[in-house]
Amino acid sequence: MRAPGVPVPLRSWMAAVGDIVRAANAAESPDVLLGRVAAGACSLIGFEYCAVLLADSRGERLQLAGSSGLTADYVAMVADDGSPLIHPPGPDLDTPAARAFRENRTVVVPDVLADRRHGRLRVLAEAQGYRSLVAAPLGAATARSGVLVGHSAAPRTFGVADRELVELLADQAAVALESARLRVAQERTIGELSRANDELRRGRALQEWAEQQDHALMGLAMADVGLPGLVSALATTCRASVTVEDAGGDVLARAPEEGYRPPPVASRHRAARWAARAGSAHRCSAMRVPDGRGGRPGAAAVGHPPRPEPEVWVVPLVLDDDLAGRLWVVDPRGGPTSAERQVIERFALVVGLELRHQRRLAEVEARASGDLIGGLLRSEGLEQRTVVARAAALGHDLLRPHVLAVLAVDPPQPVDRWRRSVRAATEREVPALIGPYEDLEVLLAPAEHDPAAGLRRAHENLQRALGSGATVTVAVGPTVTRVADYAVAFRIAAGAARLRRTARVPGGFVDVRSLGLSALLLETGTSEVLRSFARRQLAPLIEHDRGRGGDLLATLRTWLSTGCSTATTASVLVVHPNTVAYRLAKVERLLDRDLRGPDVRLELQLALTVHDLS
Repeated sequence: MRAPGVPVPLRSWMAAVGDIVRAANAAESPDVLLGRVAAGACSLIGFEYCAVLLADSRGERLQLAGSSGLTADYVAMVADDGSPLIHPPGPDLDTPAARAFRENRTVVVPDVLADRRHGRLRVLAEAQGYRSLVAAPLGAATARSGVLVGHSAAPRTFGVADRELVELLADQAAVALESARLRVAQERTIGELSRANDELRRGRALQEWAEQQDHALMGLAMADVGLPGLVSALATTCRASVTVEDAGGDVLARAPEEGYRPPPVASRHRAARWAARAGSAHRCSAMRVPDGRGGRPGAAAVGHPPRPEPEVWVVPLVLDDDLAGRLWVVDPRGGPTSAERQVIERFALVVGLELRHQRRLAEVEARASGDLIGGLLRSEGLEQRTVVARAAALGHDLLRPHVLAVLAVDPPQPVDRWRRSVRAATEREVPALIGPYEDLEVLLAPAEHDPAAGLRRAHENLQRALGSGATVTVAVGPTVTRVADYAVAFRIAAGAARLRRTARVPGGFVDVRSLGLSALLLETGTSEVLRSFARRQLAPLIEHDRGRGGDLLATLRTWLSTGCSTATTASVLVVHPNTVAYRLAKVERLLDRDLRGPDVRLELQLALTVHDLS
């Protein structure tokens, strides 16, 4: 057991998490699994006793589901009618566990004897022999399922690190329970498929074929081949093109590689209209999309026969009354029989479960990444080092140099779809830690291989996916070599993004690393203040170039960027050096400033940077 207040070694933490994951994957019973969680909490955090309580089906009581160190007498006290009431009639029957579950937050009791809020607590504490406790809800960021309660025999002030460990362990327990629930659901589905197979064996040869396909599907489900494997198997079985898309229409998987036919655009529109007329009775069934081949009367007689369309079938992937996506089968040879339709529907059921599993995993990963990035940008000192350690546990070494970038979209898109789109676009191009902060998506990419080209491609992919109705902005901030500089890098990148989002032509890709000292302006200045500064500095030149079609701004920009070399500027602009000298003299007259002054050059360089970004 760890002494209170001593940091948990990363190896010990990862070993405990791995033990929980292995238990969940081994399909251990919930009481055994939660017993491991309780024992891990005692070992890692220094509790003498620990309990995991789950809400009953009616949401009235918290039932003991796993524990470590508790006596049989104490377990009997908190069982059945003695279990904590979630909503007690008064404080005399309240407990910290019920309060943590009810208020969806961590509750700490440093000394039981000094506590006056929870009526039952002193009786329970005396029975077991503890003086302090901490209670954290399982799955606090999503649907709560129960509470993790750790007890210490002596009075104890639980620090921030201890509370974070308890909350992380509670989250791991919630994920393990959800994984076990999904496994049970999959096993139940596989059982239903097995029973269907028994019926098909009594049928004709075609039904026997369907039975073989069901067996193959069960093997795929147990082998965890993922969406690509399921879709490829269904395409081979039906000798057709198969597509799985999410509710927003983004393609998640498709097959076969050669000869693939996507769902026709016209079929997509007709499927939506036909499904609306058909009603809810067909939501989970394979539906043939009407082909709309009526055409104009007599068209074939005058040499304009209607163009044949492939036969198209679609299965809505509905999970808990929520449309998670669609499975399309295009051009099955000769049209599917009733048995083949059953196979398609069963594939769709397993695909739906896989989508749910992926969605839950993505939610957990996104929540963890968002918490890490938020903690990194808000924290400092010891708290910041804790965040860095948490990131290392997820495989991200933030002590190495990283490039920070921010992504934004205008107008705002549905949050879940926008974040899924960001992850899909960036994961293909740049390995990075991604999460939301303020109104932006923040990306931290290792700087060993410059991520700029990949981020530029990610911006193009995002803009193409969202279409002309939305504008995507990507701002690449400076390279961060010290943990304390992540917040500064964020402010600079966010400042550049603000300028681009409110520019005359908004959106686009900007890399502030090429701005040099000018990037410092972006850290604190608001968009309007920066634009006002640029207008004051450059207004005469802008008016001159606009009215006379001149090149004073371009000449000044090139001259400053080439180290104030007239010869180099002339070479870049392909003009005579005397022309450059003449234009610079005209700049001095219009601005009434001497370009030989370093402070003048710096101000003009900064103003040009803001002007170019705007």
